[in-house]
Amino acid sequence: MPGPHFTTVARVGDIAEKSFGCFEVGGVPVVVCRFRDAYFALENRCSHALATFDEGRLRGYRLMCPLHGATFDIRDGSATGAPAIRPIRSFPVRVVEGRVEVAVGDGD
Repeated sequence: MPGPHFTTVARVGDIAEKSFGCFEVGGVPVVVCRFRDAYFALENRCSHALATFDEGRLRGYRLMCPLHGATFDIRDGSATGAPAIRPIRSFPVRVVEGRVEVAVGDGD
């Protein structure tokens, strides 16, 4: 059974510490966050009002939606602040030879 298919989205230096970048991977909008030199990938769509995080903010491990202020844990996509109550999808991330790679599918 094949593993997930990873796609390069950025070089390590492209996403500053305590920041994020927005990308599209396999037709899926993805936000990649960097905090404490770790990378996390989430679907770039708030579960509350379907806004994107392009103009949002990163506060520690919390990603804030710019529309209504809902927050999500970047480690697993769980909703951590109202008005959102549903999580958003999170995706595997890895760093290989200076490249940040994300997998959005299950490898099937």
